[in-house]
Amino acid sequence: MTTENSRIVNKLKEYRDQYYVSGRAELSKDIGDLVYTDPFAFLVGAVFDRGMPWQKAWEIPYHIAQVQKKPLDAATLAAMAESELEHLLKSLPVQPRYGSEQGAKTLWDIAMLVARDFNGDAAAIWRDSSPAEVEKRLQRIRGVGSGIASMITLILHDDWGIFQEGRQRWQLDIKPDVHVKRVFQRTGLIDSNSPDEAKRAAWILNPDFPGELDWPAFTIGRKWCHAKFKKRNCKECHLKGVCPSSSTRRKRRGTLGQ
Repeated sequence: MTTENSRIVNKLKEYRDQYYVSGRAELSKDIGDLVYTDPFAFLVGAVFDRGMPWQKAWEIPYHIAQVQKKPLDAATLAAMAESELEHLLKSLPVQPRYGSEQGAKTLWDIAMLVARDFNGDAAAIWRDSSPAEVEKRLQRIRGVGSGIASMITLILHDDWGIFQEGRQRWQLDIKPDVHVKRVFQRTGLIDSNSPDEAKRAAWILNPDFPGELDWPAFTIGRKWCHAKFKKRNCKECHLKGVCPSSSTRRKRRGTLGQ
C-alpha cells in the first residue's frame, strides 16, 4: 500500500469511528422500530433495497403489515401464490424498484427461505453462521446478488452486533454501489468504475475488515463527493487534504502500490 493510499484509508476509518450513525436514524420511528427489531421485516426491507431510495425500500415491510392488518409473518406470505403477492405489492403506497411482478418473486423466495428452511425464525439464517454462509443463503433469493448480500451482512455487523469476531470480520465485503466506487476512484484507490476492482481494493487495503470502508465511502459520496464535479463539496469533505481530486494539481497516482 502506498503512503497516499494509507492516509486515505486511515481517514475513511477515522470518519467511520467518529461519525457512524445507524440507518435507523433516517427512518421514521414506526418503520425503524419494525425493521430493527423484527429479523424477518429487516430481511424484507433489505432485499428490496436496490435501484431505489433506500429509505423507501425499507418502508415496504411496514406497509405490508399495515395492509394485512397483522404482524409480518413468513409462513403467511409463503402460503400465498405469486399472483396474490403481486396484487399485495401493487396495493402498497411504495412499489419495489423492479415492479410488483419481480417483487412478488423476491418476496415469495424470502418468505419460503424463512418459513421452510428456518422454521419461521429469520434470525436463524445468521445465527452461529459465518458471513460467507449467510451471503450464500441470501443469494438463493431472486434479485439478491453479492452486493445486496454483502450489504445485509454489514448491517448485521454494524447495527445488530453479529459477526464481531476477527475471523468473521475479514469476510465482510463492501457493497460497491455508485457512491463507494466514485469515492474509491476519485481518491485513486481504484482506476476504473469496476465493482470487482473496488471489492479487491478493500480486501487489499483493509484485509482484517474490508467492509469497514463501506459506510464512510458511501456517506462521503452522498454528502460531499457528488457525481457532478460542479456539485462536489471538497472544502467540507472529510477527505480534504488527502484526496487528489480535491487538489488543484489533480496529480494522477498509481493504485494499490503500483
